Amino acid sequence: MKTRPQSNIKFIHCRNINQDGSVKPHGGMTIAYAINESFKVVGWAAAKCNIKDMYNKHVGRMKAAGRMLSNEYYQECPELDEKTFIKNAQDGYQKEFA
Repeated sequence: MKTRPQSNIKFIHCRNINQDGSVKPHGGMTIAYAINESFKVVGWAAAKCNIKDMYNKHVGRMKAAGRMLSNEYYQECPELDEKTFIKNAQDGYQKEFA
C-alpha cells in the first residue's frame, strides 16, 4: 500500500500560453506534490482542466489534493530535488498538452 504524506503538500499550476506570451484562460493542470523532511519530492497527483473549461486554481488544488489520497491517481516517485521536479513537470506539461 502506498504511503501518502498529508502534510508538506505543495502545488504547481501549468497553464497554456498564447503566441504573444499571455496566459490562456481555458485548460491547464494542477499538480499536487508531497515533500519529505529533506525537502525532496516523494509523490504527486495531478488534475487536468478540460480545454473547454475556465481554469480555476482553487478547484485545481482541491482536485489534485484529493487525488493524493487515491490509489488510482497518486504516484510515488524516488526522492527528487524539488526544483528538478518542478522543471520536469512544467516541461512535461508543455510537451504533452500545450
